[in-house]
Amino acid sequence: MDEPKQTLTKVMWRQQIWVYPLLVAAGVGLGAFKISEFQKAAAFTDHGVKVVGEVTYLHETRTNKPNTYSVSYIFITEADPYKRGKQLVREQLFDTLSDGGPIDVWYLPDDPEQSAVDLGYLTRYFRLALFCSAGLIFTGFVGGWFAVKRAHATVLGQIDYS
Repeated sequence: MDEPKQTLTKVMWRQQIWVYPLLVAAGVGLGAFKISEFQKAAAFTDHGVKVVGEVTYLHETRTNKPNTYSVSYIFITEADPYKRGKQLVREQLFDTLSDGGPIDVWYLPDDPEQSAVDLGYLTRYFRLALFCSAGLIFTGFVGGWFAVKRAHATVLGQIDYS
């Protein structure tokens, strides 16, 4: 009694080929996120206005992982004297701040809701993230290609040449 022939789709599904498109999507998402953060920092540097704001709240979250540091602040724009912002910052900046103290704030004149106090935080790990993103995309494509080749070989191996 002959076993039923397997289709290419069934073989690929059993080999979990769906993992490879997920790797590509994760790589594209990570890359897009970090590029967006980098472009945001570049916009503040190129077109932003730097003002001195005031720290309204400092918060440190202590965990087993690296601690996180956030700063809430207010600043004055030409249109509105009480713009508020909050951002995660690096420990080096956090350690120099105090409640009620001054802080440099960059904001976009076209959109003052967009503000930042630590441009270095926006660009941290940029090259590493792009390298990882490229690795995920490469692994997804190459792994997917090999999975399709294996599945194709499995299906072709079922052909009875007698």
